[in-house]
Amino acid sequence: MRRAAARLRRLDPQRFLLWVPLVAALIAVVILAALGQLWSPYLTVIVGLIAFDLLALFGSPRRRAALLAAAPQAYALCLLSAWTIALYVLPEDPVTPMALLAVVLHTTTVYVFFFVQRRPRAAGLWSAATLAAFLLSALPHSVRTLGGNGAFDGATFPLTLLLTHGVLILVLASFSRARAQLASERAEARAMRELAHRDSLTGLHNRRKLEQDLTAAAARARPGTLLAVIDVDGLKGVNDTLGHAAGDDLLRRFAAGFAREVQGTARAYRLSGDEFALLFRRATPETAQEVVAAVTQEVRRSYAQAGASVGAAPWQRGETPSAWLSRADRAMYRHKKRTQEDAASGEQA
Repeated sequence: MRRAAARLRRLDPQRFLLWVPLVAALIAVVILAALGQLWSPYLTVIVGLIAFDLLALFGSPRRRAALLAAAPQAYALCLLSAWTIALYVLPEDPVTPMALLAVVLHTTTVYVFFFVQRRPRAAGLWSAATLAAFLLSALPHSVRTLGGNGAFDGATFPLTLLLTHGVLILVLASFSRARAQLASERAEARAMRELAHRDSLTGLHNRRKLEQDLTAAAARARPGTLLAVIDVDGLKGVNDTLGHAAGDDLLRRFAAGFAREVQGTARAYRLSGDEFALLFRRATPETAQEVVAAVTQEVRRSYAQAGASVGAAPWQRGETPSAWLSRADRAMYRHKKRTQEDAASGEQA
């Protein structure tokens, strides 16, 4: 059931709409053959529609794209051709009533195609123009058959067509506008959620997103998942000597370096002012140290006083996300303390 639902969600509505007239045309061929009417001019229209659909469905990718874009207009022309044949070329043919009914029914597919392809306003205009073309082409027939008692005679038919198809177009326009508004609201909601999980300065994910990802990582229970917390050193010195704009640039360089170095293997986050994190799907503490060392070396080409302390904590079974983050944070401070002690020892020496 879930697989069927997933396939349904992946179904392209435009390609689905291509199959509707194709199946209808094939059925029409079978009916004409059963009636012994394969010589009928209607067959020319049907064969043209089948050829168009086959190319649109199975042609080269470039051709498919072009034909798909032109599909509703092509269908409208095919239906209008059959309509004209039925009203003015073969009005007494035994197939004509069936042809007229088929045109009236399948024109609705053209309207739906317009609203699937285009924005509500443009789709409404194209649909209205299509309906107007059918009404105008039927006017001479309606005038000629005034007083007739046929289902398609007199003024009743175009008025009925105008009412039923006009209401359908209005309903489709209403649904299309609602769908467009819903899509816009969903896109806005996604954008807001993305902004809520992004750091405005660096563009990296923020602490809120890290907490969510830690929860998800702990739930998956994959050994080898590694969290690294990084504290950038030298930011205060850069701010004091070069200004806060330079300090922001320093942070952006670290952020860009982390994102580049772990692309495809981990996700980078900015937790606070000068603190970052890396969440590896599978890595060792040495991997995190190598990443931080490579990025720090690169940043030092622009800011010689830049440095970074890193602490890595592999995921442990049964550990909560907050405990995991605290353990990585403590490892980072231990590394920072050792670095400071080594620097102090070097100065004394």
